[in-house]
Amino acid sequence: MHHVVQAHPGNQVIPNYNRNTAPAIAIPRKEHREIPTIKGKYSGSPRELLAKDIKDLRKYTKAPNSKIKELINLNKKMYPHSFKK
Repeated sequence: MHHVVQAHPGNQVIPNYNRNTAPAIAIPRKEHREIPTIKGKYSGSPRELLAKDIKDLRKYTKAPNSKIKELINLNKKMYPHSFKK
């Protein structure tokens, strides 16, 4: 399972982020290993993190665009204060 947004930086920038209930997508292990992992302190915004994760999914996996859009909408629904425009 790949968390979108990634769990480590998500915990740092999204209030009440919970890895156990956060949006995720099932992708093949080979594709999952290709996605760059953010380590250490994350200094970007939640919107920047979501944008990076979506870009990485499109670049490194064959995830259907419809499922990627679902992940975007689910993040906005679960964490509305973090993804306000």
